Amino acid sequence: MATDERQLDQLKDSDDSELDLGPVGPWAELPEFRQSKFFAELLNRLVTGRDMNIIVTAASETGVGKTTLAVALAMMIDQHGWTADKASVADPADYDRRYDQCPPGSCLILDEAEKAVDARRGMSKESVSLSQTFATKRYRQVFSIMTAPSKSWIDQRLGSDAADYWIQALQTDLGRIKGEAKVYRLKTNEHYEVDYSKRTEYLHWPNLDGNEEFERLDERKRELLESDTEQSYVDADDVDELKQQAVESATERQRREVVKRLNELEAVTQEDIADVFEVSQSRVSQIVNDSR
Repeated sequence: MATDERQLDQLKDSDDSELDLGPVGPWAELPEFRQSKFFAELLNRLVTGRDMNIIVTAASETGVGKTTLAVALAMMIDQHGWTADKASVADPADYDRRYDQCPPGSCLILDEAEKAVDARRGMSKESVSLSQTFATKRYRQVFSIMTAPSKSWIDQRLGSDAADYWIQALQTDLGRIKGEAKVYRLKTNEHYEVDYSKRTEYLHWPNLDGNEEFERLDERKRELLESDTEQSYVDADDVDELKQQAVESATERQRREVVKRLNELEAVTQEDIADVFEVSQSRVSQIVNDSR
């Protein structure tokens, strides 16, 4: 048996009193969690140095604890100790930067993804960029959690194969936080070109009331939702184009300034200026008379 497999078996078979589980501890105290397929898969990936993408949605629009569940998962997963600095709120570009800077074994959260890509821009460049950012960044053994309104929202904008697990936070009959979620394993049958989700189990998550890092993230989230400022996401592929546009704009402004200064010289006619810049005399006249 390989060393990684022996370590995994020791984690699964050891008594709680003999093993310091750290952030996993509160989860391990929940009766059904230690035997869950999700936990087994998670341990396997942690031990073997593989990553995992997780999507957290809700059975209703808001108020059922998506962010709480995402943070509880991140605290359990992150091998370096999860902090609120490892969360991005409605900002794929910020998530992109954090991914490239954090060490392997970290867990990042992209919260409120729908705020970055609203329905009016559903298939625009913002959606394509978000898809490329979350679904394809799988090369640094970094775990990623995205909160979104629904699985169908993810399928339409990111593709059905964007994640490994989908966890749906449930609500009580009165629409309140239940602290319970359905866990689905997402897979693709490449032979039949069919994507499917298989419900593996239910899970419950620990209460995070009073947790400092959760409260830090919650405060950032409230500030964002109360602000009227819309965040703008610039795709990395657009940076060179934007730079070129800036250069061309600056060059045009400089040319206008030179034309106006030459026109002030008595020895230089507008025809002379037109010949130098290879434009018509009427164009020189337009530039000279432009008050901008």
